[in-house]
Amino acid sequence: MSGKAPDADPLKQIEVTIQNRLLDAERKAQELEEEAYRQGYAQGQKDGYEIGQKSMAIVRDHLEKLLYGLARFPEQLFAEYREWIIQTCLEISRHVVRRELCGDTTQMIQLIDALLHQTEEDHSLNVYVHPHDLDLLEKHLPFQELVASCGRTLHLKVDPQLERGGCRMESDIQLLDASLEQQFALIEDAIRNQT
Repeated sequence: MSGKAPDADPLKQIEVTIQNRLLDAERKAQELEEEAYRQGYAQGQKDGYEIGQKSMAIVRDHLEKLLYGLARFPEQLFAEYREWIIQTCLEISRHVVRRELCGDTTQMIQLIDALLHQTEEDHSLNVYVHPHDLDLLEKHLPFQELVASCGRTLHLKVDPQLERGGCRMESDIQLLDASLEQQFALIEDAIRNQT
């Protein structure tokens, strides 16, 4: 035997080289897979963020439209039901006023007194009232005092067409209509002309 080291087995060397290259290839494949995963994850995150932004913009637009619609709802509701609301309020008011005026001579006396201040002084007056109101006024002492203090001729007359609580005052030159119908007609005109 000579002083040379035995040569390594060439098959063994080829096997080691192949294993090293396989390990290198496996390591590079794993690195490529990790890099692809990182890039895919980053791209997915970016794409997901963009899709989320677009979805949020759509949801925001829908919410803004909904809020705008809700903000306009009372205005739109009132516009659609305005006539019904006005009629209902007037009917309720008529009912309450009629009930309050029924048998309340104080209100009637105040109404007649207010009308007396609007009439010409030198004329006799006819005051038309509902039959039930006439009975109450004739029996009510403050009304008799009002008639005595006005200094003119005042005739109470019946008009069954008038509602209780209203009256009409006529002289030779004037007509003052303070019937409930007329007063409510004025109120209704004022309400309808407020738009």
